[in-house]
Amino acid sequence: MAKIGAVPAPAAAAAPPPPPQPDCSKQFRNGVNLCDNKCPDLPEGTIVGPDGCPQKVVIDLKGVNFKFDRPKKGETNIEPALAVPSSDSLAILDQAVDTLKRYPQVKVMVAGYTDSVGKPAYNQGLSERRAKIVYDYLTGHGIDPSRLEGPIGHGMDSPIDTNKTAEGRARNRRTELQVQQ
Repeated sequence: MAKIGAVPAPAAAAAPPPPPQPDCSKQFRNGVNLCDNKCPDLPEGTIVGPDGCPQKVVIDLKGVNFKFDRPKKGETNIEPALAVPSSDSLAILDQAVDTLKRYPQVKVMVAGYTDSVGKPAYNQGLSERRAKIVYDYLTGHGIDPSRLEGPIGHGMDSPIDTNKTAEGRARNRRTELQVQQ
């Protein structure tokens, strides 16, 4: 029984429906689902990690080293020019090809280097041949030449190790893929 003069309690207002969730299966920016993208305002084509935020891509060719005084002029097969075990170097080059295929917007400079043994002019040519043989390996495995700068030879400039030991000189006989931003 209701009391006389009692005011009935107002009915609780219905909560508004939640906003519709975006269809995450259809919204991507830079290859990352917008529902997972922590940096969604980056321009399309930016190199990003799995969270959608900028990521620097480094293509490391550490371990791809050349025999002393190789490749020779006119040598086009990379395998005989590589330091032993050449299969390790080829595996690293194949990983670089795979990385470039996964990031089709990335452009790299192909740069070659030598140790300090020999005359500067000769080493300059040798470093250019090293860069060229790696450049040819990349293009021969499906990387478009428009994505490659060079090949550039740096001679004996910019060693990464000492030239006073055989091991250091071996590490200086190298090529690098330098990502262009």
